[in-house]
Amino acid sequence: MWDRKELKAKGKAAYNANKIACIIAALILMIAGGIGSGSTASPSVTTRHYLNGSDQAVESYEDSQDGEDAVTIEVNGEDVNMGELKNNVAPVAIFSSVVFYLALIAGTVGLMVVALVLNPLHVGARKFFIQNASDPETKVDGLNVGSAFGRSYRDIVLAMFSTQMINLLWIFLLIVPGIYKAYCWRLVPFIIADDPGISGKEARNKSAAMMNGSKWASFVLDLSFIGWKLVGAVTFGIVNIVFTNPYEAATDAELYLALKDGAE
Repeated sequence: MWDRKELKAKGKAAYNANKIACIIAALILMIAGGIGSGSTASPSVTTRHYLNGSDQAVESYEDSQDGEDAVTIEVNGEDVNMGELKNNVAPVAIFSSVVFYLALIAGTVGLMVVALVLNPLHVGARKFFIQNASDPETKVDGLNVGSAFGRSYRDIVLAMFSTQMINLLWIFLLIVPGIYKAYCWRLVPFIIADDPGISGKEARNKSAAMMNGSKWASFVLDLSFIGWKLVGAVTFGIVNIVFTNPYEAATDAELYLALKDGAE
């Protein structure tokens, strides 16, 4: 069983030995959603149309000047012309449709950016911190951060995106089991970084096996950084960028290496 204080001490030492590179890699990791990211669910909005119990709705038909029937509804003593109401509703309906399709297009483009660009960067940044744990002279370059865009790019994209979608589905169905699954699959980006050709299913199974018995301890490890993150919030994120995020990312790499050694 790994020790939290020992891991954090190793993570801090790895950060202190290569500060600038760690800050850059952690910044890339933050942009890719690997640090400080949360799961969000899109709430459904329910619109209710109703009349109070004291309201009386009476439909009446009056002949219009062009010979067609104009429908009015009397609500609380006031006449509402349905023809005028339809004319007012039509532009709103068109505007809502345009907004919906624009949001759909934006969402699709966003998913593509996440799958094709941000996820590979996430894996590459994790690879940097794995290397930095043993080599304090590690640089942020194509051998780590850019490595995911090489021959195994397609495998990495599929493995990462499938894991995200399955985890998101779990969270949508049941929040607590979704969080549990997220901790089971916590090591997936590290595993992919070490073995770019691995499938998503294999990476998830391997991560779940390695995290067996360590999920609660890793949750406590995450909580131990809250104090520094609060300091970062007070400093408008500056402390998070130059210290907390790279420190946490380096510690996460130490966690992966400790569990990897234990599994082997």
